[in-house]
Amino acid sequence: MDLVPLVHPWIDASRAPIYVLTFPSEATDGELQAMCAARERWAQRAMYRVAWVVDLSGILSATAHQRSLFSEHLKRFEAHDRAYNQGSALIVPNSFVRGLVTAVFWLKPPMFPNQCFPDAAQAFAWAERQLNPQDRQAV
Repeated sequence: MDLVPLVHPWIDASRAPIYVLTFPSEATDGELQAMCAARERWAQRAMYRVAWVVDLSGILSATAHQRSLFSEHLKRFEAHDRAYNQGSALIVPNSFVRGLVTAVFWLKPPMFPNQCFPDAAQAFAWAERQLNPQDRQAV
């Protein structure tokens, strides 16, 4: 399988087809929009099964506008998610971040398997199982 390059400072593609999206503690609207645009460009060519580990553990703030921007991105990204996203493991270490996830998913319910985890080890293990269905029964 030929992997399509996905280049953005917040995204680590070194474990592809598991992609790691690490949100910074704070971001401008423009920075968030740039990340969304990079994913959307990538999705136009990346026609293969993927999983995501979304690290939200460092987020200190996200405005209502930013939550809305991301939910709009999820709407634009939905066709790719439905076809190829085997699962998104979200690292959600506290109630503040869980509230952000709830707010975004309330605006745009996810159309892909997803689960929240308190740490990266559990998130990666789940994402790997999502990509390898034969391993799902092991847990």
